[in-house]
Amino acid sequence: MICSIRHFAVRFISLAAVSLAMTACNAMHDDRPDCPEGLYVRFVYDYNTVQTNGISADLFNDHVGHVQLYVFDGEGRLVASRSVSNDDMSSPLAEHGFNIHFTTDEVPAGQSYRLQAIALNKDWDAALATDGAKYRVSASPGDHENNLIVSLDHALEPGGQNEQGTPLYPVSASQPLDIFWHTLTVVAHDPVDNAAVPPVDRTPRRFAAYPAAEHRVVVEHEKATYATVSLIRDTKHLTIGLHQTDEQYKKEISADHFDVTIEDANCCVDHANNVNNHHLLSYSPYASWTVRLNDDGTTEIENPRMPASRAEDDADTGVAERQAHYNMMFNRLMLNDENSDASNARLLIRDRLTGKTVVDLNLPHYLSMGRDAYAIQNYSHQEYLDREHDYHLDFFLQGDKWVAMEIHVLSWSKRIQNVDFGR
Repeated sequence: MICSIRHFAVRFISLAAVSLAMTACNAMHDDRPDCPEGLYVRFVYDYNTVQTNGISADLFNDHVGHVQLYVFDGEGRLVASRSVSNDDMSSPLAEHGFNIHFTTDEVPAGQSYRLQAIALNKDWDAALATDGAKYRVSASPGDHENNLIVSLDHALEPGGQNEQGTPLYPVSASQPLDIFWHTLTVVAHDPVDNAAVPPVDRTPRRFAAYPAAEHRVVVEHEKATYATVSLIRDTKHLTIGLHQTDEQYKKEISADHFDVTIEDANCCVDHANNVNNHHLLSYSPYASWTVRLNDDGTTEIENPRMPASRAEDDADTGVAERQAHYNMMFNRLMLNDENSDASNARLLIRDRLTGKTVVDLNLPHYLSMGRDAYAIQNYSHQEYLDREHDYHLDFFLQGDKWVAMEIHVLSWSKRIQNVDFGR
């Protein structure tokens, strides 16, 4: 009996303490740390194709190294911002539960705010200090939310023109591109701790990003407001393999035999991540190599070799086949088959020895076929292009024409025969 009375007394005191704490947290001006108020913003990068138990995996903590978050009021004016980066001393973005907090002094309650985030895989200033083409905030949103423009470095003057006479602006391939994310959408929700954030609806428009209205959240009175910004990765990676099926040339293919380029008008993205098609960019591989397959089943990476012709020599003794490989990176890829105002990116491969173009194809059209690897998800073509970031194409050449192509996604692959030789 005595134990029961003591147990009841302890429980009563505990409930009373919780009640008092809740009352205190409802006080308008209470600034105690256990009484959250203002706006708490967390981030996810689950708009990808990585599945964990049937759910898109959140890769934010592992992939993102810098976040810049802007908060705009109902008039589109910037009222608060925060920048957070990982560095050699600490990695706050890698910590579970990372969030950015704005007090009610910064974001007064009762108002609607637009959250706009951009992100990079490393500290932005540190990235700008390294070689290669860089993402830059070319127009700041300091005056209005619609002013934010992020551009990818490219030559200020054309470096030539394509077959249609359109000027081409080269993008440096001296280094791989940094990885850039933009805002997909914003979801307001209850506190999240070791639980999944409410699912983000798929983009309802094939060729557009979410509208700014879906980036907004209302900060509530007398309690904390929680929101999650979902990020979309704009930077893409493509690996290309070239194989010869013609026995005459099978041993003589080399990465240095070909010029590989992607032409796409995607130099900039605006505040809503819409692509600006002002300049036609020319991307080239940041890495290329030749693989030699020997008769004994071994393989080797060869040094660059650019002979004057494809005539065999004694050095080819014991060689069964050679393959050429290329790694490329480029900005957001859009499928514009139904958009008359923009053209599709094109992948072009030119044989330096003959001057002939052996591959010329609509890149997003073919890459989007990879969505079949995720048939159960029923991705649209554009949704798949936005979710996927790592593509792999293998071309099989017969002399100076491509006769087949394979699209690889993990263990899935699709082979396409080229009936009209890509024209």
